[in-house]
Amino acid sequence: MPPVEEQVREFFVGIYREFKTRDAYPLLFILFPIIFLIIADPASFTLVWFVGQQVGRAGMAFIFFLVAWDFHDSRKRFEATRDKRRYLIIVIFLVALLIYYYFRIFNGLFVRPPINPVNNTPMDTDFTTYVRVYVTSQLGVSQSAPLSFLLAMDYLTYAAYCVLATAVLYSASSILLMATPVIYTVGSAILDMMDAFFPEDSLAFLQVWVYLIWNVVVFILGLTGFQTNTTSQPLKGTITPPSLWLRGNRLTLYGLKGTMPLVIYWPSSGVVSMLVYSLVILVLMVKLDASKTRKIIYAVIGAAGTYLVNVTRITLIVIYITYISLDFEAFHASIGEVLFIAWIFIYLILVIHFENANAKKHLPRRIGKRPKDRAEKKVSKVSSRSHVG
Repeated sequence: MPPVEEQVREFFVGIYREFKTRDAYPLLFILFPIIFLIIADPASFTLVWFVGQQVGRAGMAFIFFLVAWDFHDSRKRFEATRDKRRYLIIVIFLVALLIYYYFRIFNGLFVRPPINPVNNTPMDTDFTTYVRVYVTSQLGVSQSAPLSFLLAMDYLTYAAYCVLATAVLYSASSILLMATPVIYTVGSAILDMMDAFFPEDSLAFLQVWVYLIWNVVVFILGLTGFQTNTTSQPLKGTITPPSLWLRGNRLTLYGLKGTMPLVIYWPSSGVVSMLVYSLVILVLMVKLDASKTRKIIYAVIGAAGTYLVNVTRITLIVIYITYISLDFEAFHASIGEVLFIAWIFIYLILVIHFENANAKKHLPRRIGKRPKDRAEKKVSKVSSRSHVG
C-alpha cells in the first residue's frame, strides 16, 4: 500500500487534471459571483450570519464544494459549448448580477458604508436601506427580520444565475447534473424567507424542533456537571453555577461569568442549517453510484449526524457563555458554519472512500475469472481443431 503522502499527492494531482480541461472553464462563470463577493466584501464571509446591519454570506462559500462535486460526479456528461455568442449572453447576465451585488455592498462609487460607532460594524447602504425598509414593508415582510429577506434574495438571484449559466454554457439537460448547488441555494433562500415573513415562533411546526434539540442539550449538560431544571418552577435556594433553567423556549443560564436569559426561536436553534444540510446530503446520496440500501443507510446516518452536530453546536455555545464570556455573538455566529461545513465535507469524503474501497474489493474477483475464461476458450479451440483433424 503506498504511503499517505503519495496517496494525498495522487489525489490532488487527479483533481488538478480533472479540472484543467476545457469543459471545466464554464465553472469559472458559475462561481464568479461568489468570488466577486469574497473580494469586494470579505467581511461578510467571516463565518458570521449577521454582522451588525450587514448580512453575512458564509454559507455561500459551501457552493464551491457543491459545484466541484457535481462536476466530478458527472464529469463525462459535461461538455462546454464552443459558441462564443453563448458566453456573451452569460457575461451580460453576470454583469447585471454583479451590479446588484455591488449596490448591496457599496454606498456610492466604491465608497463603503459608514461604520456604526456602537458596535463597529458596517451600516446599511442607501440601496440596502431602501430595500430593507420600503420594499420589504410593501411585500409584507416582518420588520423584525428584514435582513433574512435580503439574504434570501442573495441566494435566489445566484440560484437563477447558476441555472441559466449551466444551461447556456453546457446544455439544458445539464441543469439536472448541476442540481445540488441550486437545491442548496434555493433551500437556504426558502428557509431565510420563512424567517423573514414568519420570524421568531410564528411557525409552530418548526418551533417544535426547539424542544427536540434543547432538551437533548440540557441532558448532555447535566452529564457534564450542570445543575438542570426543566420544570415550570424556578430553582430554589442558593444557585450554584453552572446551572440552567429551561422552560419552553426560554433558558436562564447561571454561569461563572454571570446570568444570561435566552429566548429560543427556531431560526437561532440551528433548524435552518440542519434542514438545508440534511437536504444537501439527501440529494448527494441520490446521485451517488451505490445500491439503494447503502444510499438509505448513508442518508439516515447523514441526517442523524447533522442533528448531532447541531446539538454539539448549541452545547458548545452554552459552555462558552458559562465559562468564557457573556458576549457570545461572534462565537454563536461562527461555530455553526464551521461545524456544519466540516461535518458534511468529512462525511462525504468518508462515503467516497468507503465506496471506492468497496469497488476495489469486488474488482479482483471479476479479474480473476478472466484467465479461466480465456483458458476455457483456448481449450475449446484446440478441441475443435483436434476434432476437425
